[in-house]
Amino acid sequence: MSYRASAASISHYVKARLRRSLKARQVRYDLLRDGLKQARHVVICVIRDEGHRLAFFLQYYRDLGFEHFICIDNGSSDGTIELLSSFDDVSLLSAHGSYKAARFGNDWINEVINRHCREKWVLYVDADEFLVYPHCDTRPIDQLTSYIDSMGGHSLRSVMIDMYSPHPVLENICEPGRNPLDVCNLFDRSGYVAHFDKRNWTIWIKGGVRGRVYFHDRLWDGPALNKIPLVYVAGERLFLKSSHQVWPLSLNLGDMRGALGVSGALLHFKFLSTFVHKVADAAHRSQHTEEYTVYSSGKDMDNFVYDDTGTYRSWKDLSDHGLIQGEGWKYWRNASESEV
Repeated sequence: MSYRASAASISHYVKARLRRSLKARQVRYDLLRDGLKQARHVVICVIRDEGHRLAFFLQYYRDLGFEHFICIDNGSSDGTIELLSSFDDVSLLSAHGSYKAARFGNDWINEVINRHCREKWVLYVDADEFLVYPHCDTRPIDQLTSYIDSMGGHSLRSVMIDMYSPHPVLENICEPGRNPLDVCNLFDRSGYVAHFDKRNWTIWIKGGVRGRVYFHDRLWDGPALNKIPLVYVAGERLFLKSSHQVWPLSLNLGDMRGALGVSGALLHFKFLSTFVHKVADAAHRSQHTEEYTVYSSGKDMDNFVYDDTGTYRSWKDLSDHGLIQGEGWKYWRNASESEV
């Protein structure tokens, strides 16, 4: 498969590279742990006042096999900094400047991964996003990346799955350290639409509960659900549009070279009780995308359940409905050059 990068994509790359250079001075390395150098699988995120989420977030990704975390704090005042400073596997950075002006944190992320994460697998997520993939309950992340690497791949395509409950959003209270799946374990099993943009080598996905509830009459104005959250940093890597699009563009196709392609999902816990307060916070909305204007109407926050709502118990529920692929990847082995 061969495509030429469009002029627009090249322009996005050049601008991202320039912004990385300009915004680098906003990043301060407050606590860079020695363990980062040895780590092969690293989670990186931009955070602000996420202290209530972090205990479970960190433990979830430790259990999945990630060895280190890079947290870029953008002005927390809720004890987040003190909490993160207590963990030996967390490198704590701070970014002083507008989250929105830094392309929603992308410019800071690009600077850090290219400076400190070469030859590592990097997972770029928010504190309310949890990666799942076929057999993630029995196969840790290093086995998945070894498989992808053996097939010549350097990234994992994923779809964002918005999780919700049968109750009003304001009642979805998730105490610190609690698994958010205990609160929001429902998802839309259908209603996702994909479009392959061959100019930018990107599979755009829209829909899900936010598309259904908030953007049903203009779906393609709604939030993008396609993500490339897991990338191997070999040479320059730049996230162009959050983790929806990456440079080099070939990374947007994920593992397409093997006999069996694999994709994952990010379980997205936006609709917890704290979301109501964030939507009401005008300062928060000013730092986010225009979709928050839609959410601020309060429309349909009482009940998201519909006929094709499903209950999430494991990755198999997503695989059964075609939302993630590659269930058989654990049975495959790539032959070495000496064998053929």
